[in-house]
Amino acid sequence: MEEKKGIFHKWFKGVEKIKEGVKQQFTRLWSADSLQEEDWEALEEMLVQADLGPILAMELVEEFQELKKQKTENGNWQDWLYGKLASILDGNDSSLFSSAQAGAMKAILLAGINGVGKTTLAGKLARYYSLLGEEVALVAADTFRAAAVDQLEIWAERAGCFFFKGSPGADPGSIIFDGIEAARKKNRGFVIIDTAGRSHVNKNLLAELEKMGRIVQKNFSPENIENLLVIDAMAGQNAFLQAESIGKAIPLNGVILSKWDSQAKGGIVFRIKKELELSIKYLGVGEKIEDLQPFDPDQFVKAIVYDEEVP
Repeated sequence: MEEKKGIFHKWFKGVEKIKEGVKQQFTRLWSADSLQEEDWEALEEMLVQADLGPILAMELVEEFQELKKQKTENGNWQDWLYGKLASILDGNDSSLFSSAQAGAMKAILLAGINGVGKTTLAGKLARYYSLLGEEVALVAADTFRAAAVDQLEIWAERAGCFFFKGSPGADPGSIIFDGIEAARKKNRGFVIIDTAGRSHVNKNLLAELEKMGRIVQKNFSPENIENLLVIDAMAGQNAFLQAESIGKAIPLNGVILSKWDSQAKGGIVFRIKKELELSIKYLGVGEKIEDLQPFDPDQFVKAIVYDEEVP
């Protein structure tokens, strides 16, 4: 129970920055008798800086202006904002393999640019699902960095799962194929594949990722595959360029936000869901193997809008 509270505390820290700005600006404007155009512009700028993006920021400001015009004695901007933000995250499904074929092998393919923490998240996912009773295999398909293979092997030991690596310099596609076969022989039905970080503007690297995706598709039924994009929670606008490019190489099922701490602005969650129509699956909230939290949209919005912490 104490471990769970600790995880939630780290999760909550990631909304502090956006919560501070939201409460300060909205409260001030709501109670003011008269406002200038620059006051509304300041609110819009705050929302953009919180990574909600210009489209949603403008929409929120316009609707808030109308709400203030119709303000009643018992009016409450917090309930309005909760409803608005919750509706954006409506339908967010943080679960994996919700329609998977029972008894069939499952695969998670992790993709993303350099430095977002895919290898670390692969280890966290391995532990998470091992604790749920899955027989996990970790496949090291990052052939760009020898250190990544060594790092993933350490994570596999910590998670207590099967680990597969290919020969140094081997084609990552062949490593994935051989890793799947090895997992099948070892009766490991839950395969997590770590891929190399790749620039979202490098066509050759994206073509290589597309090839890896096809290999996975040939070995698993569609409902038993989760292609997940790992994004740095502080990436801002660049996260959308990454998702657009990588999403053309492989069909994405959802997003994991890594490096979620007090520096993360939080608004990126709404923009990913609204503009990219991708569900937020997990938050990486620390460096330890247990620091992985399924995304809870309702608690997330409440933590931003109201004076309450996640229990």
